[in-house]
Amino acid sequence: MTPVVAAPAAPMAGPSLVSQGPAATSAGLPVGSDIESRFPSPGGKALKPSKSELGTNQVIEDIVSEYQARIEQMEASDLGLGRLGQLPTVPVDFEAKWAGKITSAFWPGEKRHIESLANVYAKSLTYSNQIKVFSEIPLIRETGLQEAKGEFDFTAFAEARAMHTDEPTSSRLTTGETGRFLENRREGEAGIGKKFLTGSEVRFSDRLSTLDNNSDFLDPNPQTGSEGVLSVVHPLLRGAGTNYQQSKIKIAKLDAGMGIAELVRQVESHLLEVNRAYWTVYLSRAALVQRQALVEETRSVVGRMEDRKGVDPEATRSELLRATSSLKEREATLIRGEMAVRNAEEHLRMLVNDPDFALGTGGEIIPATPPLLGGPRLDLKTIARAALESRAEVLQAVYSLQAATIRSDVDKSDLKPKLNAIGEVTLAGNDGGRDVRGAFNDQVQHGTGWLAGLSFESSLERNSAKARNLRRQHEIRQQTYQLRTTIDTVLMEAVVSYREVMTAYRDMQGKYQAVLASREELRALNERLDLDAGEDKTVGYQLQLILDSIERNQVAEEEFLVSVVAYNTSLAYLERAKGTFIQSEDVDILRNETGEGKGWFQMDTLELRKSGDDDSGAGAK
Repeated sequence: MTPVVAAPAAPMAGPSLVSQGPAATSAGLPVGSDIESRFPSPGGKALKPSKSELGTNQVIEDIVSEYQARIEQMEASDLGLGRLGQLPTVPVDFEAKWAGKITSAFWPGEKRHIESLANVYAKSLTYSNQIKVFSEIPLIRETGLQEAKGEFDFTAFAEARAMHTDEPTSSRLTTGETGRFLENRREGEAGIGKKFLTGSEVRFSDRLSTLDNNSDFLDPNPQTGSEGVLSVVHPLLRGAGTNYQQSKIKIAKLDAGMGIAELVRQVESHLLEVNRAYWTVYLSRAALVQRQALVEETRSVVGRMEDRKGVDPEATRSELLRATSSLKEREATLIRGEMAVRNAEEHLRMLVNDPDFALGTGGEIIPATPPLLGGPRLDLKTIARAALESRAEVLQAVYSLQAATIRSDVDKSDLKPKLNAIGEVTLAGNDGGRDVRGAFNDQVQHGTGWLAGLSFESSLERNSAKARNLRRQHEIRQQTYQLRTTIDTVLMEAVVSYREVMTAYRDMQGKYQAVLASREELRALNERLDLDAGEDKTVGYQLQLILDSIERNQVAEEEFLVSVVAYNTSLAYLERAKGTFIQSEDVDILRNETGEGKGWFQMDTLELRKSGDDDSGAGAK
């Protein structure tokens, strides 16, 4: 296994989004967490950048510096960590009807799959068909790099032909006498050629031939010839220089790097969907437990009303009918609640593709990871810096701008006329009969022939070249704006995600206080009922108040449950907005070089593996 994108070791891991207890302290971003180190381009010899590329790199640095300065000015009043202290925190050991029962079996007899969030992530990386689709993206892109290098491969060539001539003659100068001219010629040529990074094309070949005819003037007859030719064509204007010749390789390397970034982006999105599906299972199970408790409490009230029918039959009868109707209605919600659990499980099964709990199979998925309840601990500036440094979209925009610059350099060169230097050296030999060795010996015993010259070609108007060059300039300007737009979008997502975390946490705080208030109301009503429930007293009205209070408490409990799940989901979305989702989950991308096929046709595979055992509960450590 060869690492492609390895998650940093523990000291380099991204800072925690939430406080885990009194001992937790804030941490800054790890040194060297920039996008280039997180998403390395394919290995190989570093290629020297052109002046235009260096200029573009400076433009990119200026843009990033500009946005870094903007980040330091982020001071939104509603995003300060101090606002979180306006309400009491939610205790980790809070009491809830669903807190202890959510991990219990709902359907006895069925297989139980107790899964932590970290384990679900690991299984999704291993089994998910969608992840396997994404893992092919870098491998497909990397083939372009090998294809670009193929332009500089050695090329072998060979040609052989035999000719027979049988034609009339009109002059004795052809054969020495009138009649027909008969000739047999056999020729063969073999050689090797290569294009170099300077643009020079070199070819060396040797041509063998045998000749015999019925002419009196051919001497010797038959004869064998050998001719060795070394030719060089070197561009002087258009196409000259290593930057021009290496342009395809540079673009292919950038494209391969974008493939890795795209893989990371897609994997983060998929794991985010897994995170949301996991907490949906948690929510649906907890809601079902809560509704089951509501039914039991309502049934208890109905039972007490039935016991009191003898005290005030008329008043109790109407209240009993109303309470019974509420009981039946709440019992009916259990059917939908069970279906919600099953459907949430199916969605998670589809995303994970684990054969142990495949789609449509029996068994229930039991979430084992408790939700996080601690408040956010990173400020907005830290989040925004991480997004600027780590988001794959920013890297893709940078690579696109660099690729546009390289293409522009190529088209600038194409504006020049085509002027090539041509050189050729020849060694030729001849021998009588069909002695090939004699022809070779004669070839090296005499002097060499040579040729030197220039070839020139140019369009007078150069409309095509001018149009291409102008188009590239527009593309560079467009990609520059695209980089800015991408950074704007990334920072916007970071701010919005951070605001969602802050809002979700405050909402959870408020909903918890509402739960405490509704519980206190219900407790007070029950205490009053215990005091007033003499044998000769009518308490039907108080029982109805308790029934209504139970309903309000149920609503408050469910809203608090939804806020807990929303907060934990928002933490994962924030980690995604930072661009550090797979980094925080210790996901490594490894290359398996013993894949399918053999020899040059061997197909590597990429394996995504979760190396850490820590289970954060929200997709962030």
